[in-house]
Amino acid sequence: MPERCGSCGAPIVWAHNVYGKREPIDAAPVAGGNIVLVGLGEPPRAEHVKPGVGTHVSHFATCPDARKWRRRQ
Repeated sequence: MPERCGSCGAPIVWAHNVYGKREPIDAAPVAGGNIVLVGLGEPPRAEHVKPGVGTHVSHFATCPDARKWRRRQ
């Protein structure tokens, strides 16, 4: 069952990216997304691929409050 974004309430899945960091991913797949969730273990792994059907997008790309959650570099 997906969790919810703490800001906008959208359903998200937490996944580990290729660097081992947790990344919020929109739970619903979309046409043109660029992330595939591999292994539905806890947590799944997020692999970036060419855009396609049935793929997901990072929630940072869709959340209206994404700036609030980004770490400063």
